[in-house]
Amino acid sequence: MDRLQHIYDVIAQEGFSDVALHEINNYVKDIQNGTEDFYRFNLSEHAGFCTAGAPLIGASIVACYATASLTASRHAEGSEGSPANWEIDERQEQLIEQWAKAANLWEENSEQFLIEEFGSMIAQGAEAKVYSLMFHSPANSH
Repeated sequence: MDRLQHIYDVIAQEGFSDVALHEINNYVKDIQNGTEDFYRFNLSEHAGFCTAGAPLIGASIVACYATASLTASRHAEGSEGSPANWEIDERQEQLIEQWAKAANLWEENSEQFLIEEFGSMIAQGAEAKVYSLMFHSPANSH
């Protein structure tokens, strides 16, 4: 059985249990040390992916699981075609948040922290929010 499919099966059966987190973390380590490849990327993309850090790699694994599980669910229901992009986005967001909370990577008040540290949000796109950078003088530092 394919290792990634094994991780998907564990998540499907147990959610983000200690076993699932352990399996994800081991796969992340193997990707980072070069003993495993993440199938979605070519060689140069994979090299950059490996340097991005464990949280990004873990989130990518969970995002792929979200897409695969949603697609499988749709096919099991007899639906034709793939899920809509918005459905995939919502499922990925939901599962990445669940995983991040289980892995103690989630910061509940991150939006407030960003505003306090960097200033108000000045732009927002599909994948990013941009904050004005407030430079603190020594007199204004925390």
